[in-house]
Amino acid sequence: MRQPPLQAPLIWQYYLAFWILGILGAVWLNQALFCALLPPFVDSRLRRPRRLALASFIFLCGCLISGWRLAAVSLPTGLPADTGGSRKSGLCGVVQDVQSLPDNRLRVLLEKARFQDNPQNTETGPVPGLVAWTWENPSFTPLAGQSVCLDRRPRPARGFVNEGMEDFGVWWRGHGVALLVWSREEQGNPRFSGQGTLAARWRESLREKFVTGLAPDVAQAQGLSGMPQGSALLPALLFGDRRYIRQQTINNFSAAALAHSLALSGLHLALAGLVGTMCVLAAARAYAPLYLRKPRLTWAALAACPLALVYLWLGNAPPSLIRAGCMLCILAFWLARQKARTLPDVLCAAVLCITTAAPLSALDTGMRLSVLCVGAIGLALPLLRGILPRREWGDGESRFRRLCRGLLQILLLSLSIQVMLLPLNLLLFGNAGLWFPLNALWLPLLEFLVLPSAALGLVLQAVGLDWAAHFVLELAAAPCQEFADMLAWLNRHGLFDIPAFLRPHWTSLPAFAALGCAAALAAGRKTPLRAGRRLLALGCVLLCAGPFLRIQARASGTIGLSMLDVGQGQSVVLELPGDMRLLLDGGGGSSPRLDIGKAVVAPVLSYNAAPRLTAVLNSHPDTDHLGGLLHVLGAFEVNEIFDNGQRAAGAMEREWEAFASRRHSLRAGDSLLLEQAGPGLRLEVLWPPQAPAGDEKDKEPHGNDASLVLRLSRFGQGLALVPGDCGPAALKKLLVSGRDVRAKVLVAPHHGSDKSFWPDFYRAVGPEVVLASCGFQNSHGHPGPKLRNWLARRDIPLLTTAENGQIRLTFPRDGAVRAAGKYAASRGHSVLDLRVLTIE
Repeated sequence: MRQPPLQAPLIWQYYLAFWILGILGAVWLNQALFCALLPPFVDSRLRRPRRLALASFIFLCGCLISGWRLAAVSLPTGLPADTGGSRKSGLCGVVQDVQSLPDNRLRVLLEKARFQDNPQNTETGPVPGLVAWTWENPSFTPLAGQSVCLDRRPRPARGFVNEGMEDFGVWWRGHGVALLVWSREEQGNPRFSGQGTLAARWRESLREKFVTGLAPDVAQAQGLSGMPQGSALLPALLFGDRRYIRQQTINNFSAAALAHSLALSGLHLALAGLVGTMCVLAAARAYAPLYLRKPRLTWAALAACPLALVYLWLGNAPPSLIRAGCMLCILAFWLARQKARTLPDVLCAAVLCITTAAPLSALDTGMRLSVLCVGAIGLALPLLRGILPRREWGDGESRFRRLCRGLLQILLLSLSIQVMLLPLNLLLFGNAGLWFPLNALWLPLLEFLVLPSAALGLVLQAVGLDWAAHFVLELAAAPCQEFADMLAWLNRHGLFDIPAFLRPHWTSLPAFAALGCAAALAAGRKTPLRAGRRLLALGCVLLCAGPFLRIQARASGTIGLSMLDVGQGQSVVLELPGDMRLLLDGGGGSSPRLDIGKAVVAPVLSYNAAPRLTAVLNSHPDTDHLGGLLHVLGAFEVNEIFDNGQRAAGAMEREWEAFASRRHSLRAGDSLLLEQAGPGLRLEVLWPPQAPAGDEKDKEPHGNDASLVLRLSRFGQGLALVPGDCGPAALKKLLVSGRDVRAKVLVAPHHGSDKSFWPDFYRAVGPEVVLASCGFQNSHGHPGPKLRNWLARRDIPLLTTAENGQIRLTFPRDGAVRAAGKYAASRGHSVLDLRVLTIE
């Protein structure tokens, strides 16, 4: 049967696109406005004045509503976490939702939360939003509706604000979360009261019975030690419960381009469709005239809707599952009304319903990926029909050929999705999805064996047939275990270790969307539509935007200095003409789950730029300066590595020593000549002094005072001075040495702490602007009040990553650096401002 070609979008679907762009515009205004100009260029129907006015109004409404919702979840100031001393502080609230995380962790969302000061136990005020409490190794599972008090200091839900990266703080605020709290086991003395809601108790009871069927010793399962990863996948597939899965297993699935199969979505909701179809077939046998009233497909869709609602409750309603359930209900409604609709029509209607009820759901990464994945399927189907025409039953094709055809369809569909979403995957995850063929192996197993067996085991466990449930669940877990073991083997042998990719410019997203739509509109047509030709031309032009911007940056000849937002650490990037980039430190932290280098530094450095560095310099091997460099050194092409000659301590020592043969130690008097980037340009090393000999070795600086002090100069005139974590003792000796420390830009020593503040040093440098790298509302109080007050009295600007996110400065190439500074600020890519400064 011949399928009709894909039709152009309806007008209301264009209006939906403007609504979504308006919601996104509250965060990414420039990008949303640019994308909003594209539909009128492609489709002439939108160029009518009334339609343009209505589209503009819808865009403005989306932007205002989204901005208002985000502003309602403002980041609190003056939190108990900001106060020093030994006074304990905490909060109390009501459990709204409980989400499970890998490695036996729970994320408990608290509503109606209020700050509380102990030991007086007095409430100090409400929290303007939800509180997300991450509980590691919990002693039990809280239930929605319970009240809880916790003696832990909260911190604001604020992410890292860097160019080309999505601010995770916006994701939190999109979920209504204002504060974050972390605890382990019984830390914070959590105190619960109440029984929770009836629905939460029922769901938890089913979950516990299901886990009991997997591992009879529930206590052992709660401790995570005895749960095989094949069995641990089953609670994740049915309940969305990932606490028994190890993080490495999740990483393996992500590297294999299979992470979507663990997120509850339409793939899992197909189980409800399967059961609904079986019910309809049974009903048709009992009542033959059933199909005379409505077709079998309509009855199957209607029968699947109640089961889908049950699965939404069972799976705790993640965004992707809500999208799939909404699509199923809309499809069933249209089928009952005998309305012919395509997959894009159903998807658009579901997105309209979801974003109307919850506009900020458009900011959820999971929701966006789920919608775009289904949209990519809708665009790929017309193309696949031309490659593999649909065969009817009874046409003489063997079962083996049908099986091969089905597997090939899955493979081609996975390839189409990976290609269409390639720029998004590279931007968000840095993963090109090269292992997508594994979908053809894993998805059939999941759909036709694992999920039905797991659902049957849950039913048997619920009715008390424990022995039968255990047998069925073992059957479901067996292929999961084999597949997890195969992924672990691939990871152990380094087959998932792929080099860093260039993260494309954001214009590649509308470019790939335009090209995908053009290809889908051309499928099945002898003559392409005019809109298709315009989309093709638009996509090709937008694809050239990223390379053009890279060429323009190389030809500009300006010198750039960027201080990345890495939290309570420091990372500075020098961008020089001739495509030269130097990385001075890489930040780092104490969290074993967050690699600053992998999560922040590497993505920022590879945004619309090749993963290549001319040199990497480590001022001193402290965690907050060295930790983020280790991933960069392993993933990027790095020509030279320089350090201060000290050994790292702790867990970093082994990884840092792996680069010992490539490292070169620097001392005062050394210089890195950067003549290739520009005449007279060099990076001078001012500290530490040359290693003393004999009995003088005891006087050699160590620790923070041994940090490299680097001065970027042009024809001897200082542009920037980066003194690492040097304290007053080292800074005094540096001035006594008589070296020239004057510079227009100064990176505050030791993140601007009062302990490292020495006024004579700042007077000697004579900066026009001071930068400080520190975490948002950090517990150290960086930068300290002494530095702030001293600079304020002299009208010297102080810019911090805590307040401004990533800070970028540029030095024009023409002429010498003048004393006057010109500071031009522009809006960044997120709610927080990204400062762009030009010093002339």
